[in-house]
Amino acid sequence: MRASFLFLILILILISVPVNAQNVTITFSDLNIQKGVKILIYNSTGSLIGEYNTTDTVVLDSSQSYIFILKPSEQAWFTNPINALELFKASVPAMLSYLLFAVVIVGSGYLITRIFR
Repeated sequence: MRASFLFLILILILISVPVNAQNVTITFSDLNIQKGVKILIYNSTGSLIGEYNTTDTVVLDSSQSYIFILKPSEQAWFTNPINALELFKASVPAMLSYLLFAVVIVGSGYLITRIFR
């Protein structure tokens, strides 16, 4: 009984062959990338494979190397003020951001004391 079980396991080990995936499917919408971003895919030699948006699905060969480049869309500062504020916070140095925060706190306190005086 034990010998047949060990023989069966040995046969299964010998029969099993390592399997490599030939194709890899990438769905960019699953990656939670900002809308409007273009994704450029190059192969290892530098030739362009394709330009895709964030809703595309790409099937790539797993035996090759690829270079992914994210090309952001143009940012309009005045069409969306909240987005403009986020862009401003991301583009200023950290100390200036802290200084602006302190100015807002002190200015708010000053206005409150002037109103309720």
